[in-house]
Amino acid sequence: MTDNDNETLIEKLRIKTEDCYANHKMCCSESIIYALNHALDGGLEDETAMRIGAGFCGGMGANEGCGALNGAIFVLGLLLTANENHSRRTNKKIRSASAELHNKFKKKFKYEKCADLTKAQKGNHQARLCNCQNITGISAELAARIIFQHRPELAAEVDDEFLIVQETKVGGLVKKIRSSLGL
Repeated sequence: MTDNDNETLIEKLRIKTEDCYANHKMCCSESIIYALNHALDGGLEDETAMRIGAGFCGGMGANEGCGALNGAIFVLGLLLTANENHSRRTNKKIRSASAELHNKFKKKFKYEKCADLTKAQKGNHQARLCNCQNITGISAELAARIIFQHRPELAAEVDDEFLIVQETKVGGLVKKIRSSLGL
């Protein structure tokens, strides 16, 4: 796969994750775990992937650590250690990849706490949804880049049909709102 093919695939993963958030009533962490697990064959049943993600929603239910970041780190653990027995070596590899994701997320958004990431949209539910959808998509993108860096073979095994997104009226509205907010 060429770098251009990888970029296209990463963009499709981001769009699919955002679609799950906007149109399928999933929260940030559920969207990331569900979409990346399904597209990259992480081995979890779809319902299980969503249930695992449920606890990270809304800053772990307390407006604390961002669910999108935590969901993305979960997916790193799932996909980067899939073909290896659990060991200190795999622990070191996943900790390093998790730290890389965390640092890139923090560089992009400055914060990692849900309350801080959404402070500017306080009192505006639609704006908050758009902001969280954007954070969710970017988190999926950051995770996908790290996954393909460590496991490039996964790019050739992607479920392309799953990544096809049909734009709905709601999706179009969200795009307009995001655009007007500069997101």
